[in-house]
Amino acid sequence: MNPRVVIIVLNWNGGRDTLACLESLKPVRRDDVEVLVVDNGSTDDSVATIRAAFPDLELIEVGRNLGYAGGNNVGIERAMALGAQFVLVMNNDTVCAPDVVDRLLEAAARHPRVGMFCPRIFYMDEPARVWFDEARWNSAKLCFSFPGKGVLASDRPAQDRDTDYASGAALFVRADVVRQVGSFDERFFLVWEEADWCYRARQHGWQSMVVPSARVWHRIGSSFGNESSPLRTYFSSRNRLVWLFRHGTFGERVRGLAVAARAAVPRWHVATEPNIALWRRWVWAGRDWLRAAAGRGERLDYLAKRRALLDFALRRLGPPPDFISGLNRRWSARRASQMSMTAP
Repeated sequence: MNPRVVIIVLNWNGGRDTLACLESLKPVRRDDVEVLVVDNGSTDDSVATIRAAFPDLELIEVGRNLGYAGGNNVGIERAMALGAQFVLVMNNDTVCAPDVVDRLLEAAARHPRVGMFCPRIFYMDEPARVWFDEARWNSAKLCFSFPGKGVLASDRPAQDRDTDYASGAALFVRADVVRQVGSFDERFFLVWEEADWCYRARQHGWQSMVVPSARVWHRIGSSFGNESSPLRTYFSSRNRLVWLFRHGTFGERVRGLAVAARAAVPRWHVATEPNIALWRRWVWAGRDWLRAAAGRGERLDYLAKRRALLDFALRRLGPPPDFISGLNRRWSARRASQMSMTAP
């Protein structure tokens, strides 16, 4: 008898992506593989669209945005209640190969002490090029490095191998791990939560592994609008500190705080246009610096990093503050304006 698998797809105002993900899961579904959709308080028509296209799927409406961690935890709790032996958490902006669950189950049978598994994940717009194939902690840079990222799959090893964490874009976990370790820490909300989960599992003796024979394709950055948005910058900066103070060494924590503190001090930028008088450029630079130091202005990346450090210091974790949401709206409007100006 095959183990029972429950697949969780989290939706937040992403009906088109979610429909494509669920369509790719049609060949995967069977008596022992169930798909569960969790809606994270969408404000568009995606819930109605999903219900109309997949009326036979269970769809849980949370009613508000709990973030990646909180929304998936709702799904994980339901999966455990359904008797799942394995849970596959998938981003709604992914699609999978028809045999993805079979390949993951085979790997789980081969490696009984591995608790977290991850398929080989490819770029959606470059289907043969790898996006995630393993993660390694780089203490010198205080971040994870990703061997194989951007490389053709044909140039990467084909065997299963360990990884410091399994990507949350497609994370396959044993129910035993959930019972022993718990699920995502909702204080992260977005970003670094899967690395935290895998490291907490490691403390209980569970390894993490990439399974190259299992394949998933990912549209990058859909959750944030773009990987360089103030929202992404805020969560990446704040949650790295949270992660370091939970899993890093003393030296890594000190260096992490120093890096964050430097990023919280605005730099002096003088325009380089030769047709504008130097004194005027210095006046503009001073005005820009003072506005940034006061928490205003157009340096959205800096403002997001400064607020991230402040919120970490005050232990204000979880959802983004209204200030960051406002920065992200300004960034999105500016980006849309730039794109419209460059459109043919």
